Formats: sequence, structure tokens, C-alpha cells
Amino acid sequence: MNFIVNRLRATTGHVGIAFEERDIRMVQVREHREGLRVIGGAIVPMTEGDAASRSLGESLRAAFITGGFTGRPCVVSIPRSEVWSQIVRMPDMPDRELDEAVAWEASERFGFDRNAMQCDWIETESTSDDRREILIIAVNRACLDLRLEAVLSAGLRPVAVDTGFGGVARLFSRRFRRDADASSSRAVLDVGPSGSMLMVLRGRKIAFCKPVSIGGRHLDARVAERLDLDTVGAGELRRARFEGGIPLDPATDGAVADAVKPVLAELAREAMLCLRHYSVSVRGGRLENLVLSGADATEPGLLDLVQTASRLPSTLDDDSNCLGELADGLAQVMPAMVGPVGGWAAAAGLSLRGIEARRSSGRRAA
Repeated sequence: MNFIVNRLRATTGHVGIAFEERDIRMVQVREHREGLRVIGGAIVPMTEGDAASRSLGESLRAAFITGGFTGRPCVVSIPRSEVWSQIVRMPDMPDRELDEAVAWEASERFGFDRNAMQCDWIETESTSDDRREILIIAVNRACLDLRLEAVLSAGLRPVAVDTGFGGVARLFSRRFRRDADASSSRAVLDVGPSGSMLMVLRGRKIAFCKPVSIGGRHLDARVAERLDLDTVGAGELRRARFEGGIPLDPATDGAVADAVKPVLAELAREAMLCLRHYSVSVRGGRLENLVLSGADATEPGLLDLVQTASRLPSTLDDDSNCLGELADGLAQVMPAMVGPVGGWAAAAGLSLRGIEARRSSGRRAA
């Protein structure tokens, strides 16, 4: 009987907790033969000052209790605006030495004290023989500690800290486990509130990753400027166009569309430049397609602009219907509270990390 119970548990991920500027998204997923199921979900709205508020832990605790979650281990990501990332080329050296070298490189590039940062890196697939292309990832320890303290005070047990884009990559790679899938190359453009990330996934690995400094808040600012609104009102008006809220009158809808079009065109252009960088710096097969994800990916007009700029078949979900499965599951546990499903991709991918860890080690670790 213990053997059966352990096998059942191994299909359930940790609680994925994705902190963003506007809210905190919590998801726990379970893998079944017929696809991905959501067993717990919750959203905690954020307001200015909540990150350091004593009540944040209480809000997370309430969301955990009412959200249908199982178990207390969790994987956490912090807002993209608090994550510094940059691609650099480093001399070839053992990973242990590279850890220290990358930390000092990050301190110099980001202008932050070495001891006040938590730093990590991802190696991409560059063509250089004598140097390694590294994506540096760094966060302010103080900002990270605030999130972890809130999670701990909620009674949860953080077992890993990840990036939001790492969660997105994991979700869109979960059907690429076979050796035959190792050469499958797809692009993912994750459009979040504070910025975007262009990734190339080859098999289950991130072959290329480059941040783009355009996200939902830049669209909000553009609408606010053109329609003489504050940014909060502009954001609500913009999201009403793609979240299925109250329909806008044609004149207002057209004004919002005209306001955001230049920003969307710049985002598409930046994504195209990232793909050009990939084609020059990485040896690999032709990209099969591009998937748009993220809370702001369904902005009307963005998909067509990205497809035109990239000259790749572009969609709002991948061939294996990852987001479709996630949307169905969220609709069952959180009716009328979901919004664009792409905004839940990061949290779902964080949850999947728990399943991967148990498969590789047989222990409850990440």
C-alpha cells in the first residue's frame, strides 16, 4: 500500500507561488495520463507596500487554506522587476569557480554590493569554443527575504526559489522528455506586467534567453498618457479588452488600440532582434514556432505583430495544449477569477518543479 501511495504522491507538484507587481498567483498541479490537472489555485491582490506588510503572510495563509492545496512545500518566484538578468560571455572554467566569477560580474554590472545579492546563472548554447555564454540572474537578498518571510509566516515551507520565466519554460517543456525531442526548438515570448522574456527551448532545456524591457505597465503608461488617465485606471481599461469584462464602446476601444500600437510594435521588433541574436550565436535547427504567454500576452494585435516580425507561426498555446489544460483546471477551482491563462504559466511551472525533483531523486526535494 505504501508503494501505491508514494506513486500517487509523485504525480503532485509543490505549491507554486509566483509574486508579481499586481498580485500573487498560487497554483498546484497534478500530472495524469490524460493531462495536467489543477488541484489548488488562489490569487492574492497586491497593493503598494504589501511586500513588507505583516498582513501579507495572513493573506497567503488564507489563500492556502481556501485554495484546495495539498502539502506545505512550495517553490517561489519574485517579481520580474526585482530580478536583474543579462547575458555575458565568461572564460571556460569549472562550475564552482564560475559561481564566484559570475557573482562578482553581476555586482559590477548591476552596481550592487556582492554580499547583498543572491546570484545564479544559466548556460545557453553559444557557438564560442573558448568562452561560455551565461545568463546571469541576480536578486536583492532583502527583497527575496521579504517574500520568503511572508511565505514562512503563512505556514508554507519554501524548498526552492526559481524565476518566473523558468517556470514558464518548464510548463512548455513538460511534453519533451524523450531523446527524440532534444532537437525540437521553439520560441516563447512571455509578456509580464513589468517586462518580457524571449526564450528558445530546445527539448527540455533553455537554449537561449534574453530579457525585453517592455511589459504591461508600459502599455498602461501609454494609455494613461493618451487618454489622460491615471495608470491604475488605464490598466483596468486596457485589460477589459482581453479579460472578458464589460465591453468598451467602439470609440474608447479604438482609442486604447491606437495608444498601445507603437509599444506593441516595439515589443515585436525587440523580440525579432532577440531571435536574430539567437540565429547568429547558437547552432541549432530551425525554430518550429513561437508561443506567446504571460498575463499581458493576449493584448489585441500583439500576436499578429509578433508573427509578422518573427516570420514564425505564432500562437497563444503550444501544440500539446498546455495552457488549455491549465485553463480548464483553473476554471474548476477558481471560477470567474482566472483572467488570461498565460498569467498562470509561471506558477504552474513552479509547481511542476516538485514533480521533476521527486522523479529524479525519489525524495521530497527540489
